[in-house]
Amino acid sequence: MVNGIVLPIKKVFALVDSKISVEIKDEGRKLQGRLVAVDEYLNIHMEETLEFVDNQRGRSLGTVVIRGNNILTIAPVI
Repeated sequence: MVNGIVLPIKKVFALVDSKISVEIKDEGRKLQGRLVAVDEYLNIHMEETLEFVDNQRGRSLGTVVIRGNNILTIAPVI
């Protein structure tokens, strides 16, 4: 057994209060905003959220809650 393994949920919890990009199960849609909260099911609460469709900026959504089973990827914005 390896002691250096970090669970993905812990990585996401570490991103709270930082800017993230979330790809969702809707062809070509990504959301970018500040992660406010996350739970054990990877449901996430974001603020100051912008929508990107096919890598082009779309609407400003403000506050959103995304159900965990609709998320494909979560990545920090550098």
